[in-house]
Amino acid sequence: MRGRFQWRASLRIRASRDRLWAIVDDLSLIPKYHAEVGKVDLLSGQSTRATGVKYRCTILTGRKGSCIEEVVDYVPGERFTTAFPEDTWGISKMLRDFVVDSILVPRGDFETDVVLEAYYEPIGWKMRVLNALFLRRLMARRALRTIEGVKRLAEAT
Repeated sequence: MRGRFQWRASLRIRASRDRLWAIVDDLSLIPKYHAEVGKVDLLSGQSTRATGVKYRCTILTGRKGSCIEEVVDYVPGERFTTAFPEDTWGISKMLRDFVVDSILVPRGDFETDVVLEAYYEPIGWKMRVLNALFLRRLMARRALRTIEGVKRLAEAT
């Protein structure tokens, strides 16, 4: 279940796909590269991604709240798809079938493109208008900041 394609964010990182996979596969590292997430609760009791694994990301400052994320597709070392079934801000009531594909594309031995692609359906005419005017661009910029956090972590010596 996925909505229509909405946005894409990507960045080339000077690190091997294996190094990047070790970072993005470890759920406990999310607060180290996602600037807004302060805490991750492992709802499935598992600290690495796999199909069916659920976890809660909590934002402790600013626009406080949390969202539950679930891995709905998983190809080790290559890609995973995350769904967002519920949150405290009401986004899950405004965007139906919201999923993000996270893809690692090797570019030689020591460079990898990290690509995030989002799919969802805005619910109602107001959300369709807001999405067209600014929401999808805002979300893509936030996703790029998250990838930049992965880059800082992966390229740190």
